[in-house]
Amino acid sequence: MPKNILVIDDDGMVTKSLCALLNKTGLSAHPENNGYDAIDKIKGMHVDLIVVDIKMPGIDGVETVKKIKEILKSKNKADIPVIFITGYADNQANLEAEKLGEVIMKPLYSKEFLERINHYL
Repeated sequence: MPKNILVIDDDGMVTKSLCALLNKTGLSAHPENNGYDAIDKIKGMHVDLIVVDIKMPGIDGVETVKKIKEILKSKNKADIPVIFITGYADNQANLEAEKLGEVIMKPLYSKEFLERINHYL
């Protein structure tokens, strides 16, 4: 059974591109364009890895991941590894994200990105 990866980014082109890349390698990528929908989705499905943009309108990637981790903990489920992606050099946000997972700067390069994915899976 393929590993499930939740891809969260407010830029539809990013989610579409990343999901296509991940699906092409035999993984099962599930796109969401905001943190609220991602939180709802995580309640009803098993996810092996989360890829999430840090800067998003509404609820940002860091807050989204915090809420997801709270849900998992309350259900006694295993923690999920997280890869944050960002195009901004916002040190405060990046430092906060690094407490919860790995931070990768955009632009993403397919080979290196897939190596990081495989590291966690």
